[in-house]
Amino acid sequence: RRMAGGTSEGHVSLREDKAAGTAVRDLAASGALDQCSSLDLEYGVGVGDETLALVGAHGRNLRSLNLNACQEYTDEGLLSIAKGCTSLTSLSLYWNVKITDESVSQVCAANTSLTTLRLSGCKHVGDQTGVMIATKCRNLTSLDLTRCPDLTCETLEALAAHNGKLTSFLIYASAFAKDVGVAAMCRSLHNLTVLDLCGSKDLTDEGLAPLAAGTLPALQRFNLGWCGRLGDPAVKSIAAGCHEIRYLYLLGNKEITLDGLQHLSKGCTKLCGLDIAGLCKVEDRSLDAMSALFPNLTLLAKLGSAPNYDDGSAEA
Repeated sequence: RRMAGGTSEGHVSLREDKAAGTAVRDLAASGALDQCSSLDLEYGVGVGDETLALVGAHGRNLRSLNLNACQEYTDEGLLSIAKGCTSLTSLSLYWNVKITDESVSQVCAANTSLTTLRLSGCKHVGDQTGVMIATKCRNLTSLDLTRCPDLTCETLEALAAHNGKLTSFLIYASAFAKDVGVAAMCRSLHNLTVLDLCGSKDLTDEGLAPLAAGTLPALQRFNLGWCGRLGDPAVKSIAAGCHEIRYLYLLGNKEITLDGLQHLSKGCTKLCGLDIAGLCKVEDRSLDAMSALFPNLTLLAKLGSAPNYDDGSAEA
């Protein structure tokens, strides 16, 4: 049987729908929303607090809710979700600049079964939410806190203490990542396969030193672009302990030299993607020179690009 929204029973997609708010109202009136387990409203128009009130009232069976780029709703609407949708395993709230700790912390506290949470661009989310995520959402495997400037290392340390199931953690363009928090994560989040610390301008070699002990043995994709205080010691720590690395982004880190890359070539033999744009102390950054160091290299970025993890890839 097919449901409204053009998708199969239980799964409704109104992605980029220009009348998404009206469509949700119709779904609620027909009873279809009560049977829905997955609702995708990404970039939908008209998704405000009234829409989320309906979702909260009829969404007791929801397991997945995508509100990415829905910018009309506020804390009031998200609190409706916290009240009525308490079995979510996946929640995406990307790029809503109105919601705050008042609602985000509550929706996280109400959904302790969450495995995937995306808060990228929610710039008014702070440590109240971060600590709530850490203490209540202990089943998380994928967490995106990109561009959340109000967070601090208090959140990172709490996550390190409680969220050992994490396999993917993105804090791209979030300058709050400092040595104490990153070191705590490196020591404790042993299951990480993807870690994005791009733009951590205060991160130094000391923050990555625990990696030398092999604390992140499964790490495959690591973005350290524009972490300008990192040098060869950080690269050597990666080489000593992260032997499963496939993709490494070192864009803009001017203190890294050929010596660091030579250590990397010996410890990270599976490396096939490398971004060395801006490594001005490495004179020869040609494909031939890098291929001599890294025989499995198939992607060499010398101009820099942000990795895309949405589809599980990391393309340079």
